[in-house]
Amino acid sequence: MTRHQTTRFLGQLEQVAFLFGCCLLGACGSPSEQSAVEQGRQSFNSTTMSKSHSNYYSCATCHDAEAGTPPSKKPGAALAGVTLRSTFWGGQEADLLGSVNACRRHFMGDSSPLSASDERARSLYAYLVSLEPGDASSSPFTIVTDIDPLPRGEQGHGRVLFARACASCHGSMHDGLNRLGRTVPVLPEATLVEHAEYSARVQRLVFTEKIRHGLFLGYGGVMPPFSAELLSDEDVSDLLEALGVIGE
Repeated sequence: MTRHQTTRFLGQLEQVAFLFGCCLLGACGSPSEQSAVEQGRQSFNSTTMSKSHSNYYSCATCHDAEAGTPPSKKPGAALAGVTLRSTFWGGQEADLLGSVNACRRHFMGDSSPLSASDERARSLYAYLVSLEPGDASSSPFTIVTDIDPLPRGEQGHGRVLFARACASCHGSMHDGLNRLGRTVPVLPEATLVEHAEYSARVQRLVFTEKIRHGLFLGYGGVMPPFSAELLSDEDVSDLLEALGVIGE
């Protein structure tokens, strides 16, 4: 861990040097540091990063710790190497702690930002450092702003994509088995019921917008957006075909 890396996460070098002085002095790997790494790992995989009672998300819901083969279809990038990156959220955030707090605010329902001295911030950072070097390049993240009608897709590939990108939150299609929480909609039925007054064509656009925007651009809920880099238009068409949202 370098002084420059810690500054990017917590913003103020003096505060970071105090919090992580043992690492800066070459004492990383001590029992206390190992304990912080394990605590951060547990926080990464649990809902404790937010104090909201309605939160179902952990960091691991949207991010893998390390990139797999093939790469995950989770909406967020793998986090190994994130402590070495210069920008986050496709350039929307220049500070890692600010990025963490943005996730907590938007998706985990906790509007109280973590400070540099918060134990959860310190332990999470220790865990993320333990994943280095990983991929230090900033991950592109383009939110598709214009929602246009998409052509019909391929159902079989759509089912594969649903299993990789959607089922971890929504559970299985039609019954929501193993969904993340009781307020997470069962697809496609719950969304169709919610938008029953619209035509089939508009309902198809609604599904497309939910995939592309998540809660962004004024759309409701706490769903993260799937970027253009993660899901192509063809992928979205295939997902809609698998869900049976075929329009008119």
